Amino acid sequence: MEDLNPYDYYITPEEIEIAAQHGISATTFYNRVRQLGWPKEKAMTTPPRKRTFHSAKWINTAEKNGICYGTYKYRVNQLGWSPERAATQPLQDRKTQAKMAYEASRKYPPEIVEKLKQNGINYNTFRTRIYRGWDMLKAATTPTMTPREIGLMTKEKRSRDFRRIFGRR
Repeated sequence: MEDLNPYDYYITPEEIEIAAQHGISATTFYNRVRQLGWPKEKAMTTPPRKRTFHSAKWINTAEKNGICYGTYKYRVNQLGWSPERAATQPLQDRKTQAKMAYEASRKYPPEIVEKLKQNGINYNTFRTRIYRGWDMLKAATTPTMTPREIGLMTKEKRSRDFRRIFGRR
């Protein structure tokens, strides 16, 4: 731990003036140095936090619209909404919130999912095709093969391989 110097807590009138030039009151400067233990340079130059004062008009409007004070403050301070919007935009019900969350987390565009349904392609088949490197549109529009078609294709491939290996026609 650093050696504490009692002069670190002594505040000169010049330092108070420097703090005032940065918009810091003498009381705030004293508290920062003596109670909070801030270094003088930081205490003199760090601007004080801005406090947001909310109009009673908008707070009352929010309460009339069923919006609690905490929600109103969150909308204004955290989301950056205008006081009017924060006080008048209705709250969302759980169903709407869930729908918005679902849409935000969607991996594939809704148009592609609609094509899947139109072409009768199973969603898991589509996902497997994407995993295997298929183009999204091709994976959504290429019809699935029946077991018979797969069998015929396999039989054809095997006979081609057999002819290639053994040189028979």
